[in-house]
Amino acid sequence: MRTLERQAAALKALGRMEGLTAELARFKAGLEGLPLWLPAAGLSRQCAEALAMIDRIARRIDRSLVVTVIGPSGSGKSTLVNALAGGAAISPAGHDRPTTQKVVVLGRGGEDAVELGRELGADALDLQTIEDGRLPPGVCLIDTPDTDSTANRRHLPMLERVVAHSDVLICVFDAENPKRRDHADILGPIVGRFDGESLVVVLNKCDRLDETELRERILPDFRDYLHAAWGGAVDRALCVSARRHLHDPAWDAAAGPRHGFDQFVDLTRIVFGEMGRSGFAVDRRVENAGRLHAVVREEIRHELAADRDTLEEAERRLDQAWADAAAAALEALRGGNLRLPPGLGAAVYQQLAQRWVGPVGWVVALWARFLGVGSGIASFLRLSRPRSRRKPSFAGSGPVPLDESVGPEMPDPGRLDAALDGFRLALLRRWADAAEMLVRSRFDPAVRGVETAGAYVAAISGPLASLWSRALADEVSEIPRRLGGFWLQSLLNAPPAGLIGYVGWVTVVSFFRGDYLSGGFFVHAFWLIGIALALSFCLLQVLIRRRLDPDRVAARAAHRMGRALPPAAGEPVTEVSRQVRTVREMGAALSATAPGGMPSR
Repeated sequence: MRTLERQAAALKALGRMEGLTAELARFKAGLEGLPLWLPAAGLSRQCAEALAMIDRIARRIDRSLVVTVIGPSGSGKSTLVNALAGGAAISPAGHDRPTTQKVVVLGRGGEDAVELGRELGADALDLQTIEDGRLPPGVCLIDTPDTDSTANRRHLPMLERVVAHSDVLICVFDAENPKRRDHADILGPIVGRFDGESLVVVLNKCDRLDETELRERILPDFRDYLHAAWGGAVDRALCVSARRHLHDPAWDAAAGPRHGFDQFVDLTRIVFGEMGRSGFAVDRRVENAGRLHAVVREEIRHELAADRDTLEEAERRLDQAWADAAAAALEALRGGNLRLPPGLGAAVYQQLAQRWVGPVGWVVALWARFLGVGSGIASFLRLSRPRSRRKPSFAGSGPVPLDESVGPEMPDPGRLDAALDGFRLALLRRWADAAEMLVRSRFDPAVRGVETAGAYVAAISGPLASLWSRALADEVSEIPRRLGGFWLQSLLNAPPAGLIGYVGWVTVVSFFRGDYLSGGFFVHAFWLIGIALALSFCLLQVLIRRRLDPDRVAARAAHRMGRALPPAAGEPVTEVSRQVRTVREMGAALSATAPGGMPSR
């Protein structure tokens, strides 16, 4: 039953770790996509290292607990390890420095200790089997080389490797000189991966100090010092005299213990009691993985928050530079004489013919047919120009789609070149300020270059022609819809329709009365209806011509195009703007995380 519980706990722990690694992988992928933001490279490496460390934790989720003792030269690490292992001189201790040249692994034997030795590297490892000591099964105790010895360049890589495989860290300080800044600084990045029950601080050689001073001054000051140096990661700090618990303490006759205050029993209860309970190793590994995740997440959040204000200002200036440049381009497109393509009027009338009804609608249909025939004949007579791939529209061939009439011929190359020139000049006037703010946001100084600004010009030069053509086509396509409304049709159809109705009513009434109307009445009625119809149609033509005025079409198309430019669509237009937006979005996503906060369980 206990085996099944351990397996269930291990599976649950692996599930939590998978969630942590998934988020770290997302962070890493996002940061790798930000080559211009200088902190991204270091943060991405931190994510990669944390992922590798959590993966190592997950691979040994159900192995023995690994307790590592770490400290500077002379702090008594090896003495403490020997005391915890039962008092025998197993790990070398003495006055020569460094005394511990290799990583010493103490355990009750078994495959877990052997596997740990293989992972740490046999060339720098001394594996010791404890058969009769107090070290319980399921716990591996590791003694490490000094952090500040003359061989620390060789020791630190080994130390990093051991810490990456550790579940609990015991940091040993010399009570005679506890506030060693160099030791606290060296251990700072290491202890950041541990907290709570995974981190224990030991103040060794406490028997050499005055008990009252130790209790009332040294220990409280030491706790405050570590709390400030390590950001509050330490929950427990114990005073011990490791030498007292060796089989042969070899006290100097002139320098024996000064008092009996010793918390070694509390330390053994923590190591062999709390840490020996079922599920402790799995819990520690989950908590350590969560701590790694939280440390990296907090570092990313801190870096993003540091640039939040300057990046907001940089993005505002980029948006303003784009807006000014786009306004200059649109002004160039709006100005000058717009050349409408031939056949556009016929296409508009054909579309109106599909919408209009009544007497004016009949005339519109006849006029559209006439224009269609005329356009077809004219296309054959223009021998000096290449024929369009679109077939000419003859009577009965159906309406010509306005998109086809406008699209291929509408963009004016000269007008587009002027628009690009206006865009470029307006952008360059604003670029220096925007780029300077980007550099202050720790973007690569290369963004100051004209090439980066040129990317914005390249980003708009491609879609500019298609957007302009589409805007013009959409604007012209709106003309039949606006001129085919119910109220306009009713207004223009009313005079001829009213006259036709009146003549018909008089004719019918006269017929039933037996009064036969003269031919002159019908001639005059015909001319009156024709005049009314002609006036209504002429008024419609005036409205159509007004709508098809090139300046009006260009102005309205430019306004329509302004709403379709990429920033208005909510999409970054260049790699720089994409990275700026990504950095801001990542910062916003992490802004709710409290500094140093652990992920929720």
